[in-house]
Amino acid sequence: MSSWLLAIILAVAALATSTLSGILGMGGGMLLLAVLFGVMPHAEAIPTHAAVQIVSNSTRVLAFRRNVDWPTLGRFTIGVVPGSAMGIVILATIGRPEDSDPYLKMLVGVFILITTFLPRPRTRGGESTISTTHESAARTAHGPWWDFPLLGLAAGVAGLTIGAVGPLLAPMFARRAFVKERLIATKAICQMVTHVIKIPAFIFVADLDVARLGGVTLVMCLAVVPGTLLGRRLLKRVSDRHFVLAYRVALVAAGVKVLLWDGVFRLVRGF
Repeated sequence: MSSWLLAIILAVAALATSTLSGILGMGGGMLLLAVLFGVMPHAEAIPTHAAVQIVSNSTRVLAFRRNVDWPTLGRFTIGVVPGSAMGIVILATIGRPEDSDPYLKMLVGVFILITTFLPRPRTRGGESTISTTHESAARTAHGPWWDFPLLGLAAGVAGLTIGAVGPLLAPMFARRAFVKERLIATKAICQMVTHVIKIPAFIFVADLDVARLGGVTLVMCLAVVPGTLLGRRLLKRVSDRHFVLAYRVALVAAGVKVLLWDGVFRLVRGF
C-alpha cells in the first residue's frame, strides 16, 4: 500500500471516529486504534493513536470547555501519574505483554459490562444518579473521593500496555451522572492526560521513529478537527435521555467487543 493511499484511508478513519466521539464521547478512539493495529505494529500504532487523540480530545475540550468538571480531572490525575510510571516500567522491562494481552482485554470487557449494569449510586435522599438533569448531575457526579484516583492509576498502566483507555473510563463517567456535554468534556480531558504521557514514553523507551510517522500522523490530526466540530453539531439534536440510552448501548457494544473479539476469540485463535 502506497503512503498516499494509507494517509487517505487513515484520514477518513480519523474523521469518522472523531465525529462518533464528538457525539457520544467514546467509541471513536477504540475504533481508530483497531484500524491502526491493522496497518502498523503495536510500538507505532499506540503513539500514533496517542498523538491523534491528543488533538481530538483537545478539540473536544475546547468545544465544550465550559462543561469540564475540574475536580474530577484533579482526582483522576492523582492516579494517572503513578499509573503511567508503572506502565513505563512494564514497557521498558518486558515490552508489550503479548501473551497476557487477551487476558487483559477480557478483564477490561468484564469490567465494562459489570460497571454498566451495577445499580447507580444514590444521593442522600435516595435519588438515583441516572437522572439526566444537570442539577442532579451537579449534586452527584463526584461520588467517593477514591474512585477516580484508582481509575487514573488503572488508565495510566493500561494506556501504555493495552492502548485505548476509553472503554475503561466510560462506565465510571456514566455511573457519576455525567451527561452529554459534561461527560464528553471531562472524559476528553482525562484521556488527553493519559495520551500526553504516552508519546515521550514510546520515544525514549521504545525508540519510536518520529520522522517516519510524522506525515501520516499530521494528516490524521488535521482530519479529527472537523470531525469533532461535526459531532458537536449533531450532539445538539440529541436529548439527554436519548444520549444516556445511546451511551449505555455503546458501552455494552464496547464491552462485548473487547471481551469476546479482543479477548476470548483471540485466545482461541492462538491455540
